[in-house]
Amino acid sequence: MTRRIFVTRPVPDHIACSLRARGASVEGYDGTLPMPRADLERAVRTFDAVIVTISERVDADLISQAPADGPLRVLGTLSTGTDHIDLGAAARQGLQVRRVPPAITSVATAELTLALTLVTARRLIEAWNDLRAGSWTSWMPYQWTGGLLAGRSLGVLGLGAIGGLVAGYGHALGMRVRFTARSPREELPPWLEQVPLDSLLAASDVLSVHVPLTGETAGLIGERELDLLPRGALLINTSRGGVVDEDALLAALDGGRLGGAGLDVFGREPVDPRHPLVRHPRVVALPHIGSATTSTRDDMMRSAVESTLRVLDGLSPAEETVPPGFDRTVDRRPAR
Repeated sequence: MTRRIFVTRPVPDHIACSLRARGASVEGYDGTLPMPRADLERAVRTFDAVIVTISERVDADLISQAPADGPLRVLGTLSTGTDHIDLGAAARQGLQVRRVPPAITSVATAELTLALTLVTARRLIEAWNDLRAGSWTSWMPYQWTGGLLAGRSLGVLGLGAIGGLVAGYGHALGMRVRFTARSPREELPPWLEQVPLDSLLAASDVLSVHVPLTGETAGLIGERELDLLPRGALLINTSRGGVVDEDALLAALDGGRLGGAGLDVFGREPVDPRHPLVRHPRVVALPHIGSATTSTRDDMMRSAVESTLRVLDGLSPAEETVPPGFDRTVDRRPAR
């Protein structure tokens, strides 16, 4: 029996051919984006598995379009996060939810985090824009001066697969590295210290955010938390936009509290190009490209379809199914 899989984006030929050789069919959507809701509803009524991206909101109403006796058995996502899927509604419908294991995207996203940190700290986009605009008329000793990272303090909010790599990169640059996480960590290297959230904020010249978006972490970094950062600190976010209160971030930048921000994610995506954070002179804004290397995106697509196919074949997936109560958060208790 052919297992039918629908993906809300085009599927590379080499992956589609591999599936067909195993008796499965995969259909990738290649129409106008964003994908019309009606097409997504048709997919959940028709296919054995549907794999979405973070751009598709898989809410209870959409999930209810799948008949109880229909073919749909699996919901997959081409992401490590599942905040765009109603996990409770999926569980009630008897659907398994599959995500991309964080290890697959960790190196690409950590490298992007490092790039954002360097570009933001050294004000490279400002210098580049001024160069193209003809503003470089003579060498000036204090024009486009940024800050060194060596000798500064890096705070890592969430020490998962990505945060752990970012911590190592910071150490390699000569930074003092601290982190906070929900549970205590043992056998840490001597250069890495775990501290409560407030202590982390107060000591971080650079704060790098690496927590998933959940009910507990939504707006985790708000006005109070930003005020705890040292004056002139940088905030780097490559996790989810909703973790940071964007209004509070804008106010901290405009008020001179923060020296800059590097953002790969926003609360609403695609972000409006007129958004004040996108246009802000001290913000480096990117269109959610943390995992955007060709090999990583190939691995993500392959992982998503392979994991889905294993479920359809009645086999144990390599990665555990995401439970409806999945909620990995950081410790929000104030420092004592």
